[in-house]
Amino acid sequence: MLEQHYRWKNRQLRDHVAVIDGEKPPNILLKNARFLHSTMRRWVEANIWIANDRIVYVGEKLPQKLDGCEVVNCENFTLVPGYIEPHVHPFQLYNPQSFAEYASQSGTTSFVSDNLVLFLFLKNKKAFSLMNELNKLPFSLFWWCRYDPMTELNQEDEKFSHRDVKSWIESGFVIQGGELTGWPKLLDGDDMILHWIQETKRLRKKN
Repeated sequence: MLEQHYRWKNRQLRDHVAVIDGEKPPNILLKNARFLHSTMRRWVEANIWIANDRIVYVGEKLPQKLDGCEVVNCENFTLVPGYIEPHVHPFQLYNPQSFAEYASQSGTTSFVSDNLVLFLFLKNKKAFSLMNELNKLPFSLFWWCRYDPMTELNQEDEKFSHRDVKSWIESGFVIQGGELTGWPKLLDGDDMILHWIQETKRLRKKN
């Protein structure tokens, strides 16, 4: 219960440590990798250990245990971090999965996407369930929470209810609020939109 707001559960963190300590094998070993160190801004040669969805070690050492570990010899390859696409509308002529599969072919592996279609056409429970399934794909799919539609809708206040919008803002899949189309309403004194913006900031998410 205490772990539900964190990126990794305690058990997962202990598993990561167990891999580093040699008690468990990593899932994937990228051996003899030449990769771009984005912080140091130079090429580095090392072995990269991956446990599930996390890089747990980068350095000269090799794992003590390799049972069930996929070993990839990267001697003839150059590795770079995946690109991040910070603004995606993943429902135009495609869907989030097909879009991510296509974009990943040229190195983009992280996406921050518009939630509008999911918000308008699915109940929150179903939308969050779908996002959970998408999260199992080999990409990083993040979302922003709409405060309003792209154009005015009939019964807009009912659809963009405080309960539904707040549920989205609080979702672990959502990392920011926006894209705000109805900014004239906000400037005109719409306190509900202002409240959602404040709530997003309180949760340390971007607007």
